[in-house]
Amino acid sequence: MTKTLRIFIVFSCALCASAQAQTESRSPYFQQYVIEGGDTLYLMSIDELKVVAMPKFNSRRDWKNYYRMVFNLPRVYPYAQIAKDKLAEMDVRFSEINNRRQRKEYIKTVEKEMMNQYKSALKKLTFSQGKMLIKLINRETETTVYQIVKEMKGGFSAFFWQGVAAVFGASLKYRYDKNGDDAILEKLVNIYEYGDYDDLYKKVFGMGIEEHTKQLQKKRSKKR
Repeated sequence: MTKTLRIFIVFSCALCASAQAQTESRSPYFQQYVIEGGDTLYLMSIDELKVVAMPKFNSRRDWKNYYRMVFNLPRVYPYAQIAKDKLAEMDVRFSEINNRRQRKEYIKTVEKEMMNQYKSALKKLTFSQGKMLIKLINRETETTVYQIVKEMKGGFSAFFWQGVAAVFGASLKYRYDKNGDDAILEKLVNIYEYGDYDDLYKKVFGMGIEEHTKQLQKKRSKKR
């Protein structure tokens, strides 16, 4: 069955359902129509039908990686956006502070606020989610996580955290490549930004992000 035929069937079913609902309604209903070339064309509105294209992979491993990426993105991307906004805010504040000691105090204050607000959530990220976050922070801020740590905490801290990241198969120096290794991730980000991500998620997992998250939380609570 072609994509065009499937869309036509869905469209026809929507029209039939709409017509049936109108027939069963007790209140009078006047159907709008136009006449073109002797033909009567009825006018009605139906819900938007979105068609989300799925990529093609040759191996089960590639599909598994894709499923993981689709699952991880909505749980990670918001943190990359927060990092982008916070860095922009800090850049403005830095331009107003010339004293080195005051800058360090400001950095400590911001770090404390961020840790209090996001530490517990970030600690729950999986290895794959952590690696994706490093990539997306580079995409959003146009600088590596290593450079951010070095500027905020100093060279030794950056070197230390780079070593920690390496243990988990990641690199704080990772640079996002939307036309290369991160091409699939870039497509997912674009779908997310266009507001169509929940439709893709439903196509992959059979349910929306919110519903799936609640289901997983129930499973985890039962295991405890």
